Amino acid sequence: MQFAPRIKEESNMLKVVERFSRAMDLPILVGEDCKYIPVIAAFRCMPSEDIDNWLVADGKPRSDRDLAAEILLEVKGVPSADGILPGRHYSVLEVLELGRAAALVMSMFLAELPRTAQAQKS
Repeated sequence: MQFAPRIKEESNMLKVVERFSRAMDLPILVGEDCKYIPVIAAFRCMPSEDIDNWLVADGKPRSDRDLAAEILLEVKGVPSADGILPGRHYSVLEVLELGRAAALVMSMFLAELPRTAQAQKS
């Protein structure tokens, strides 16, 4: 399942932000309980040569939450099996409230990005 591309304005021209989506289970607060919810997460693509400088800015490592907030574009719950109930959209900030979720988002992003970048070159 892919999300519709997010569009941003750049130099008076519209440009589509490259993105990829992956299914994953994320811990999300439901009321006062933390539950692992199956979701589809949409990530911003990043050239592999930029990753090291992005992870460690000015010689200081950045937190998973800060990094995840920059690359996580959208989180949508998986629709019901019968397709009648659509998946709920979750706020990125809501999802990143839990440090575990931010760590999982970053882990998925870093694990999947090189394959995505290679596939786009082909």
